[in-house]
Amino acid sequence: MSGSHKGWRDSNWYVSITGFWKEYRKHKIGLVGLALILIFVGMAIFADGLITHDPTPQAKVAPTYLMPSWLSVFDPNGVITGDVLTDPNLEETPLIRANGTHGEFSGIHVPLSDTNNQSYVNLTWSHTAGTQLDFDIDPEGIKPDYGDFVYFEQNFTWPYNNRPSDVNMSVSFGTTLTGDFAPGGPVGNNLMFRVYVWLIDSSNEWTKVYESREATYVEAVQEKRISMNYLSLKSVFDGMIVVNGTQQDPSNDVRIVIGLAPYRWFDSDTFGYPWQNYTGTVTFKFTTLKMVAYGEYFGIMGSTNWGADAYSQLIYGSRISLIIGILATSLATAVGVIVGMVAGYFGGKVDEVLMRVVDFLLVIPGLPLMMVLAAFLGASIQNIIIVIAILGWTGTSRLIRSQVLAEKNKAYVESARAIGASDTYIMFRHILPNVTPILFANITLGVVGAILSEAGLSFLGLTDPEDPSWGRMLADARTGGAFSTGAWWVVLFPGLMITLLSLAFTFVGHTLDQVLNPRLRER
Repeated sequence: MSGSHKGWRDSNWYVSITGFWKEYRKHKIGLVGLALILIFVGMAIFADGLITHDPTPQAKVAPTYLMPSWLSVFDPNGVITGDVLTDPNLEETPLIRANGTHGEFSGIHVPLSDTNNQSYVNLTWSHTAGTQLDFDIDPEGIKPDYGDFVYFEQNFTWPYNNRPSDVNMSVSFGTTLTGDFAPGGPVGNNLMFRVYVWLIDSSNEWTKVYESREATYVEAVQEKRISMNYLSLKSVFDGMIVVNGTQQDPSNDVRIVIGLAPYRWFDSDTFGYPWQNYTGTVTFKFTTLKMVAYGEYFGIMGSTNWGADAYSQLIYGSRISLIIGILATSLATAVGVIVGMVAGYFGGKVDEVLMRVVDFLLVIPGLPLMMVLAAFLGASIQNIIIVIAILGWTGTSRLIRSQVLAEKNKAYVESARAIGASDTYIMFRHILPNVTPILFANITLGVVGAILSEAGLSFLGLTDPEDPSWGRMLADARTGGAFSTGAWWVVLFPGLMITLLSLAFTFVGHTLDQVLNPRLRER
């Protein structure tokens, strides 16, 4: 049996994995800490699948400082911000002519590209020369002037008892022209066709929310954004909300109608509308219809001062905190172990010089030095890890030095030296295994310090503003006036995450110290 193994067993620090777990699970606080760490590790690993929006702090997805949606249970008139249409991809829908007959339809599930397989709907308007169009000017400008137009419908249900504060819509389509309507034909690229988007309530009131006015038509699919004004919101949604305890429209259903119609074109030479002289088709290929309604509530944990999703940032922040905490602690531990072992083993002037460097770093205030280093090196995760590690190894070096001083004169070390083992071999193959158990508790507590250091640097604005960390969330809350506006959720949740993760590692470190340190177990 080698001296290394004998020293390990004699110190009563060696336990098998099974024995270690039997001893560890006796400590409930350690089990709680381990469970919390596993939860946070799971959040970090599966963050990309758990987030609901872009976690970048500046990625605006909603108005600023909207409350978490689960708080709406206390507000009967609350409106949750989000997509009204569950599937923005347009499905196969029969097209209808304005006179009630079915129009041409070729909307099928066809890939738009090699990587984007969406459904789409074709609105095809065709005309044969000599056919007179049904021309009737709409005095209110809600419907097309020609009664001959093609449209399709999408229904949605409005589940709230109040109108939204705003609604943003978008419709994506491309255009194909044939016959006389194609480029180069007698009609050419004149402004002759328009796309209309209406919202129709159950009383069949039409509210026009969009009318295209493109001067040219292209086959490439383009997105057109639609923002509803106050009057449109009032006319569409007021009929569906509760007024004096009575719901105005029990069905709460609204139709979104998208139509294609020729736009009136007057020929000054003939003083007429020469549509009957041309033939051809106009096809608008619609791929996506989106509708987002805004209210007082949003998401699982509300929105930030940038209008970003607080929940997605919170989930992704676990990855940042764990990466920085674990890597910075690992780097600091490696440096501290080497310095401590060299200083303790060789002693003399080597020990004196190394310990004076440690004393110097311990005297300097840690946070101001980290601020200077972070500003000098630049705001990135790699640099933050280096900055935290530079100041994190001193405590480990002192701890290892004290243990090496106690181990280097023991019999197993003398035996190894007597048979000609080198100093490096003795330090890392004989002494290091005997001082390793005391490192585990120190490492877990080092992770806590690294996490808190990263949060502090982020709070002071010294980390990359694009990285969604918990400290960055607190910094944005401070600069965005969350404390004065009452947006408690952007302060409470990241602070709670920092506290829970720090407590988890502290619990585990405390339990490891009790399990691996025989003197603590005997108390």
